[in-house]
Amino acid sequence: MSSLPSKKAKLSNDGDGNATTANAPNEEESEALELIDACQNEIDALNEKASEEILKVEQKYNKLRKPCYEKRSELVKRIPNFWVTAFINHPQVSAILDEEEEECLHALTKLEVEEFEDIKSGYRIHFYFDENPYFENKVLTKEFHLGSGSMCYIKVHL
Repeated sequence: MSSLPSKKAKLSNDGDGNATTANAPNEEESEALELIDACQNEIDALNEKASEEILKVEQKYNKLRKPCYEKRSELVKRIPNFWVTAFINHPQVSAILDEEEEECLHALTKLEVEEFEDIKSGYRIHFYFDENPYFENKVLTKEFHLGSGSMCYIKVHL
């Protein structure tokens, strides 16, 4: 159990009406703190087990969803300028796109998200393009590596 620094010593009544400073926990409090720590360790172990089981369920359903994503992707190809329209109509994305980037998106034909084997560690986004005057690559890939907390680093594959 992690101990937090106390800001002030706790004042308690000694039974005669006198205030005393309680610097160290008595035997009963120490035992209670140890039992609380043991309970927290049990909770942490259960949370870890739950995370592992949730991960397995997520992986299972990601595989089951894959044919639906593929079917949807094929249907999206039938709609001209689908991706550029989607991006310019998204408030946060459109706010960061300049005119040249928007023009480039007219060549975007497919977007595919691929999760890493350990889905908690990150994912890749593959952008598929028709021939265009902006770059020669047919596919641009951006990787997002997720770390503990809010740490994330990004790799771009051209």
